Amino acid sequence: MLEGKRILVTGATGRLARPIVRTLAPANQVWAVARFRDAAARAELEALGVTCVVKDLADDPVDDLPDGITHVLHAGAIVYTGGSERDRAHTFATNTQATARLLDRYRDVETFVHCSTGGVYAYQDRPVTEDDPFGVMIPNYSMSKIAAEAIVQYLSRARGIPTIILRIGMVWGPEGGGPALRVERMVRGEEVLVSPVRPSWSALIWEDDAVALTIRAMELGAVPPRVVNLGGDEPVAIEEYCAYAGELLGIEPRFRVTDETYAGSFLDPTRRRELLGSCTADWREGMRRLLANRWPGLLARTSSS
Repeated sequence: MLEGKRILVTGATGRLARPIVRTLAPANQVWAVARFRDAAARAELEALGVTCVVKDLADDPVDDLPDGITHVLHAGAIVYTGGSERDRAHTFATNTQATARLLDRYRDVETFVHCSTGGVYAYQDRPVTEDDPFGVMIPNYSMSKIAAEAIVQYLSRARGIPTIILRIGMVWGPEGGGPALRVERMVRGEEVLVSPVRPSWSALIWEDDAVALTIRAMELGAVPPRVVNLGGDEPVAIEEYCAYAGELLGIEPRFRVTDETYAGSFLDPTRRRELLGSCTADWREGMRRLLANRWPGLLARTSSS
């Protein structure tokens, strides 16, 4: 565990970064960078002693960020659910150009962690490894993250910056994530959208595991950068976890096959297990915890019937 460090975290209100900030704050000086449109999120972090910096990475300079930072966790990005496909130029400014500016600004860090995505891979009908080819699964988002990885690889080598690239799957926890959005549709009586590509794998990783493994990665920067998948230990399809949620809630899920959604993939965990360690929570445990937190009344009625 990191202690006594000066840590900068971008995208600090996100699904992964926010609990990491919570975990690191008691033993480190932490600066949290985000747009902070949610005042409650800012207040929560400031109550932990975190210095919150309001900044839009697409447009704002980074040279006014604090000096003497020892570790950077760069999780700030525009993702698919956040509108990455609406404006390609803005998506590249945030996901690609801001990455270059941050890495150039913090060339003396002990480790720079770049949060990439499993969405950089071409679809495979088997677990994807870190050596598999790039692909454009989600046009603007995937291309911007592939370009960002190329910049990270270049600057790390050229300037000797210890770096690790995490290709992250779907982080979910008791407060939400991709599975929660699909269960929400089930609860409302709506169809769950699935891609025509089969199987419709999800690279689920429970929040607690994602936080612990990412913090371990923050001490493992290297030149050239290490590249590591960050997903769960076992594959699960969307239909499978929705069916399990339906059993617990007493709802029969309905699916609609459509090109409106994208094919998923399962991230091979071999390198991650060797370098960072194994996960502790399986997806069934995660689903039970999610339902207990988000739909306790519905879960209780089903359990008592």
